[in-house]
Amino acid sequence: MATQALVSSSSLTFSAEAAKQSLGARSLQSPIGFSKKCSFIVKAASTPPVKQGANRPLWFASKQSLSYLDGSLPGDYGFDPLGLSDPEGTGGFIEPKWLAYGEIINGRFAMLGAAGAIAPEILGKAGLIPEETALPWFKTGVIPPAGTYSYWADPYTLFVLEMALMGFAEHRRFQDWAKPGSMGKQYFLGLEKGLGGSGDPAYPGGPFFNPLGFGKDEKSMKDLKLKEVKNGRLAMLAILGYFVQGLVTGVGPYQNLLDHLADPVNNNVLTSLKFH
Repeated sequence: MATQALVSSSSLTFSAEAAKQSLGARSLQSPIGFSKKCSFIVKAASTPPVKQGANRPLWFASKQSLSYLDGSLPGDYGFDPLGLSDPEGTGGFIEPKWLAYGEIINGRFAMLGAAGAIAPEILGKAGLIPEETALPWFKTGVIPPAGTYSYWADPYTLFVLEMALMGFAEHRRFQDWAKPGSMGKQYFLGLEKGLGGSGDPAYPGGPFFNPLGFGKDEKSMKDLKLKEVKNGRLAMLAILGYFVQGLVTGVGPYQNLLDHLADPVNNNVLTSLKFH
């Protein structure tokens, strides 16, 4: 009996101490009216916030790149080996938002350029435009001696005119970047109401930039933004390929494709670069 009493007393002492350590101090009331005060504090375990795009696929992402690329940007897969988007790293001299904006704008220009550079060749081969206008892209500009086509003005005059027009458009675009919505407040031939934008310079929307009203809900808009940036990246690589093909083969990209399909063994990257 003495042994059982000793064991029971030890168990109660251990239980009280365990409760005190786990629950803190709290007023404990016994069934027979005995009370003992002790502290009682409850602390919930903190859960770190889940970043946007946490379940996205990653392309050669590093721990450092994932500290600032959280998946909130369209097409963000954590890929930034040079740290250009790191606000506190090597790319800190350029605003990360400007880099993301620049990628979208250059991707749009590249998509237009990739289609416009190859279209005359395709249309000429199909007989839809005169042969004299179905020229490779590098023969339609002002790069001597490649530029050979005669327009209504000499190529250098056209080049200066294009620079002036593009400079005006780019200046207004930069103004909208610096102060979103400002273009809707400046007079512009009565068209300013359609240039006000949505408040996001990269996606201004409105009757001029989204006349068909795509992306009416958040999900569809997110999908369209992702598709746009993916196609823009492919188009920028395509433009680079056009440049290399023109320098190496001396013909346009569509003619390169036809030659490769006609004789893949003797017309490919290796044979063009003389690696054979």
